[in-house]
Amino acid sequence: MVPSLAAQAATLVEEAPQNGIPAAAMQRVTAVLTQVAQHLDHLQYTILRYPDGGWITARVEENSPGREPISHLWIPAFGHLEDAQATLAELREQAPELEAASFKVLELLFLSLGFSHAEGIVFYDQAGDRRQGKAVNCRLLAEQINQALRQVIPPPLA
Repeated sequence: MVPSLAAQAATLVEEAPQNGIPAAAMQRVTAVLTQVAQHLDHLQYTILRYPDGGWITARVEENSPGREPISHLWIPAFGHLEDAQATLAELREQAPELEAASFKVLELLFLSLGFSHAEGIVFYDQAGDRRQGKAVNCRLLAEQINQALRQVIPPPLA
């Protein structure tokens, strides 16, 4: 059984000092991550990745009238394992080494803070619907977290 958001947050806070992160700071981080996760439907999501650890991205084009299309890379995350497996099957010929990996939602959101090559994650919550998802922009999430951290960490003395 997948742990609740509260249990996931507690685990991240408990493990933070082992990773060089003060527990008080991680409490602020998990508070923001939990707020975001409350708008998602699942406690665990499955992504597709390569054996070297790289995650698959999907290119999404933004079309505005009178402007050149803008292309963004997003990481798809599936709330239903069957959707991840269906996508994996569709890509099997092009990328036979792809594999499915499941992550607790707070862990996935926390890991997204380190993304440099993707805009963020698109969470597909509805079974069978791999077209309409909820997007979480990593840069905006990082800004929210930085704002929360500024409230707990005193500024350096001049």
